[in-house]
Amino acid sequence: MCATFEIQGRVFRPGREVLARSRQGLVRSVWAGFARNESLDWWLRRGGVLLDVPADRFAERSDLTRRLVWDDVPGQLVIRGLLDMQATHPLLKVVTRASTDGELQRFQHPRMPLLAAPLFGPIPEGLIPPDAQAELF
Repeated sequence: MCATFEIQGRVFRPGREVLARSRQGLVRSVWAGFARNESLDWWLRRGGVLLDVPADRFAERSDLTRRLVWDDVPGQLVIRGLLDMQATHPLLKVVTRASTDGELQRFQHPRMPLLAAPLFGPIPEGLIPPDAQAELF
């Protein structure tokens, strides 16, 4: 599902404000859950907006050990996000997909964040503030 992700040395978890990019530009929204890739059309029909969430790496929490298992976000990929417009304040959902057999063995978790090529271009350097909701694990 993506228990956490890191960009520029800052770690983000659900409940934290995240910076993303949409067709309309930069978006700051609270990360409030997940949207399955298999139901992405349903979300989009209800006004959901696709997002690019920049990340250097992400972690899944193992269902067996409860420890975080980290991996890099390859190349120029981003975590696919979705802005849920049905809430009072739009909320960010991380789009997930089913784990492959190899991922299930490594991460011990049935869902993975959907990593994809950016739809809207990169977020300019320096926009993630130094006082972002950073946490160390």
